[in-house]
Amino acid sequence: MTFADLAATPAAYLKAARAIDAGEVEGLRPLRIAVLSTFTAEFLRPYLTVEGAARGFAFTTWFGPWGQIEEQALDDASDLYAQQPDAIVILARMEDLAGGASGRDGSPSRPRVVEAAAPRTGPLPPPPADGWGQPSLLAALERLGGVIAGLRKRTSRPLFVANFVEPLHRTAGLAGSASEHARANEALAAACSAHADVHVLDLARAALEHGLNAWTDPKLFALARIPFSVTAQIAVAKRLARTIRAAFVPPAKVLALDLDNTLWGGVLGEDGLGGIALGDEYPGSVFKAWQKYLRSLKDRGVLLAISSKNNEADVAELFAKHRDMILRREDFAAVRIDWREKSTQLTEIAAELNLGLDAFVFLDDSPFEREEVRRHLPMVHVPDFPASPLGLIAAVEDSELFDRLTLSAEDRQRADLYRQQTVRVAAEKTAASSEDFLQSLQLTATIGAVDGETLPRVAQLLGKTNQFNLTTRRHSAAEIAAMIERGAVALWLRLADRFGDHGLVGAAIATGEGAQWRVDTLLLSCRVIGRGAETALLAQLADAARMHGASALIGEYLPTAKNGLAADFYPKQGFQPCGEGRWRLDLTSQRIAPPAHIAILNP
Repeated sequence: MTFADLAATPAAYLKAARAIDAGEVEGLRPLRIAVLSTFTAEFLRPYLTVEGAARGFAFTTWFGPWGQIEEQALDDASDLYAQQPDAIVILARMEDLAGGASGRDGSPSRPRVVEAAAPRTGPLPPPPADGWGQPSLLAALERLGGVIAGLRKRTSRPLFVANFVEPLHRTAGLAGSASEHARANEALAAACSAHADVHVLDLARAALEHGLNAWTDPKLFALARIPFSVTAQIAVAKRLARTIRAAFVPPAKVLALDLDNTLWGGVLGEDGLGGIALGDEYPGSVFKAWQKYLRSLKDRGVLLAISSKNNEADVAELFAKHRDMILRREDFAAVRIDWREKSTQLTEIAAELNLGLDAFVFLDDSPFEREEVRRHLPMVHVPDFPASPLGLIAAVEDSELFDRLTLSAEDRQRADLYRQQTVRVAAEKTAASSEDFLQSLQLTATIGAVDGETLPRVAQLLGKTNQFNLTTRRHSAAEIAAMIERGAVALWLRLADRFGDHGLVGAAIATGEGAQWRVDTLLLSCRVIGRGAETALLAQLADAARMHGASALIGEYLPTAKNGLAADFYPKQGFQPCGEGRWRLDLTSQRIAPPAHIAILNP
């Protein structure tokens, strides 16, 4: 079954959903979703089934009784928790939360006092005497904040909270302002970010893209309490499925680009420096805007690479002299400009960056080149190229391949980190020995306990690190926070050298089992493997377990297709075998010595 040409009609979605439920689409990843709402939401089921399958998921969706958000969220014995969902969604209208028709009988109700109401954060002014407008935004936020806090107390599963859509008709007419809803959504985003693994489902943006006039159907709401039009129902399902995908699928890391008719218009070797389309007039303005977008993509953590069949001297001259080039040569983490096959170029780039090819997206205007890469490197993502350069930005954004729900400092610095790595590689080649090279790096490892500030980055590492990852357990931020609350030791590691700061690149978690503790997680970014940081991190983890009363530390190695280089790590650190894939260190008589060439700092 293909989804690209699916008609945006209920009949088409119902037919596709029946086929999916009948098992006609293979290879889908099962995912249980629970939806709490202040209105009738079951109508979303077939749309979510189809949009989930289009993204590789087999959604099993449970809908709680509408209007019973608190009853389900704040009761340990509710049907919600009996479902054991993998993800929880809250769909709530401002009008319902603030005391409009929120009771099951449709009568007005006062906002309920809920436990552990989240503190008001964000740009919220004190409410006026008659409330924060009609309906009361403050009451809605306090009620929703309490539900979020109550859910987070009871489950560590990812939570998605829909933000507020501007009403079609304002009670104040032309005198009204959208600022109240905008402020409420800013405050809601701040409240979500205060909890681990709680994310905003941006329906406000979805409604803006869809068009507010087409977002609602007054007749549907009057008859069945369905607040979305038929077309908006599909838009809601698309937005929700896309957001859920971003929580469960790591984003691609590299966008590898052709040059001619891809980064600029025209063919450099034929049109010359002054003949390519790149400037302030159409069509050059389109490519200039496209390059600005690519720079913003780099700023949010995507590595850019060049894979081009071209004359390198011509390209170097263009980067140096063309005044309308937005991107510079240094904006690209890796460059291959020659006349070899693109699959060969991409393979070399992946080796240079020490990344798997499944983390690559390849964009090229040539159908021949795209097919050559698809044939030889099927793990590389190769989107179709748009018919017009006007569609380039949409082609990348709509692919969803670079979607991420959080953005860390390391993400923003990623291109600089890889550029520093190029300098390190050059220095390593000139060193007399590997020992001399490690000494010359002047390495400093800063190791500390995971807290609210470092938790998102640690969870990100657990979600995507494969090569040096002893167990590849994919704990979410909320799950890590819950483990720490139960007494686990969780450490992070930052590594720096004379060339620069690698950022937060390592994480380790140990849990207590009486006097015997177990290493649940030990991982290190592929950028810094082989410099001894992994030993420094394990040494600190062992010392922390000893301080908590442990007399032995058990390490596990769970083999995968990608973590073979870590197979002998524990025996090299003095651990003794104690079962299949398990190794034991006697903490009463043994201590792991950190590498002498690394200075250890503990903040």
